[in-house]
Amino acid sequence: MIKLNGTAQKDFTFTADPLNTFSFFADLNRVVQYLPYIELVETYGQNELRVLYSCVELGTYTISAISDLSCTSDTENMAIFVQPLKGKEPVEGEATLNTTMGYGYFASAAYMQACDDGTRIDFRLKIVANLPRPRGMRMMPGRVVNRIASAMSDARVSEIAEGFMRNAAQDFPAWQKTQQLASRG
Repeated sequence: MIKLNGTAQKDFTFTADPLNTFSFFADLNRVVQYLPYIELVETYGQNELRVLYSCVELGTYTISAISDLSCTSDTENMAIFVQPLKGKEPVEGEATLNTTMGYGYFASAAYMQACDDGTRIDFRLKIVANLPRPRGMRMMPGRVVNRIASAMSDARVSEIAEGFMRNAAQDFPAWQKTQQLASRG
């Protein structure tokens, strides 16, 4: 098995007021597109979906994990939580010479508060999966594989968190313009 266990905690400043920032990030079906290495697989309903985390590591191995997610918003405390969606059938793990795929755990939390420049966002992200080892890695000792996987997981999750906020900030003006047009029309 390959044990992925990546976590990241990042603070960002988003250049919009807290209410608009909260509204922007509360729609998981839309904002999932901002997550690097994450692809929407299936939409079950509003803020309920299946995603695929996939990346190529060491230039050779494709590591993939499916997760079912739900999003809840706490408007009183200006917090958004993404947790595993219960009741969905996990995918079976499988591996080839240089690929592995299985079911994973994905969770995030975003806590927002007003600041001088707009909204401060405390963003936390966690991805965990136990995946079958690709046949090409079977000669490597398990502890070596897991040490490599752990280091790569933290690096990838950090990239995802930073890319998410960068991509969201780039798209926010277009979203805000559509909201303004919708409120007029």
